[in-house]
Amino acid sequence: MNTPADQRAQVLRALDDAAPSMAASLTDAIRIRSINPKYPGQDYQKLVGGEGDMSDFMADLYRSAGASVEMVETEKGRANACGRIPGSGGGRSLAFNGHVDVVPAEASGRWSVQPFEGQLTDEEVIGRGATDMKSGLIAHAYAVKALADAGIRLRGDLILHSVVGEEVGDHLAGTTAVMEAGYKADATVVCEPTNLHDGPPTISPTAPGLLWFSVSIEGKTAHAGLRGHALHPVLDGQSLGVNAVDKLWVIYQALRNLEDEWAYRDRHPLFTPGHFNLLPGVMKANPQGIDVPFFLADTASIQYCALHHPGRSNEEVMEEITRTVNRACAGDPWLREHPATIEWKLEWPPYTLDPGHALLPTFMNAHQEAMGGGTDAAPVQSGFFGVCDVTWLQQQGSPGIIYGPGVASKAHAENESVPLHQLVTAAKTYALAAMNFCGVDAGEDN
Repeated sequence: MNTPADQRAQVLRALDDAAPSMAASLTDAIRIRSINPKYPGQDYQKLVGGEGDMSDFMADLYRSAGASVEMVETEKGRANACGRIPGSGGGRSLAFNGHVDVVPAEASGRWSVQPFEGQLTDEEVIGRGATDMKSGLIAHAYAVKALADAGIRLRGDLILHSVVGEEVGDHLAGTTAVMEAGYKADATVVCEPTNLHDGPPTISPTAPGLLWFSVSIEGKTAHAGLRGHALHPVLDGQSLGVNAVDKLWVIYQALRNLEDEWAYRDRHPLFTPGHFNLLPGVMKANPQGIDVPFFLADTASIQYCALHHPGRSNEEVMEEITRTVNRACAGDPWLREHPATIEWKLEWPPYTLDPGHALLPTFMNAHQEAMGGGTDAAPVQSGFFGVCDVTWLQQQGSPGIIYGPGVASKAHAENESVPLHQLVTAAKTYALAAMNFCGVDAGEDN
């Protein structure tokens, strides 16, 4: 009978040996164009089905690890792959969760390779989804396979999620649908990328809240030749016309000042000061129905993505943003009479794991062992740079941590890539953490 130390060493060796296969599987996964069909600006009918193809790919990997697999589908072509490996009994259950959808790669001319080519080098895999987050999917599947190949049976169940919809917060079709279908565990690992750079994965027990909202402004159109008359109150002023573009900057500056206030006020030990922000990511202004600059624009809007301190509720932050916009309007003669309107498009609550939860020390120990032990291999905790499905998992009664391979600074960017060493380290950590958290059956077969 192998000792526990022998078993762990066997798993680690197996994952070192599996590194080329993991890299090959990741390149194959990247070649599956699983762009989220609900991503704004995309053609749903052309893209739907890609997520389902990626889920089929993951289902095959889960089966190779000995899992029973069910496809949970709430929308045709958008199936989630769910795996289960029953434990022998008496242990805690653990789930691994990852999303199969990726963001578009429209600026392909800025890539060094084609985004869905899946290029493998000696050091990394390049392609859309390499970091966010197909490497995490591949790593957890191979971790579970290594346990099975080593003949290790856990006492607690292992649950496996490959879900759709995460990139647009469509958890009702993805993670929440999977949980409601019965694929719950005592705790969950969300396999998103956690290091901003190319070092080993960090451990994230907390994530910001996210608000997607738009601010819209009404102007008053007039001929372009009369801008000067409308601009200066010593001439006709706003009685003639008001360019909504000019008024947009009143709101922009107010929210930009609030962003600076957050950088000074909203500090968190696991986040870099200034991480929490208000991103004006989409802007549009024009004369209604006309896209030429021969008129004063009478409509304008900015869409924002706000990432806020996890210790603040969405409701609290929404009230602060509303007050800021209203105060800015009150200080402007036109906006005082024609105030900006705010539309809340998406509310993603923040997340923080109970610091006393057993999963955190379990993962810290597993990471250190995967890295070879010693103080130099000590894990680093960090706040997650964005948002992920850990929020919805908690709401379904399965709290967790975020830990996974990938260079977060390359997520959603050109030349997205993942270092191969991160892939192997994550897989090793997942396998060891499952053994630690679920417990290992000490039966004869082990």
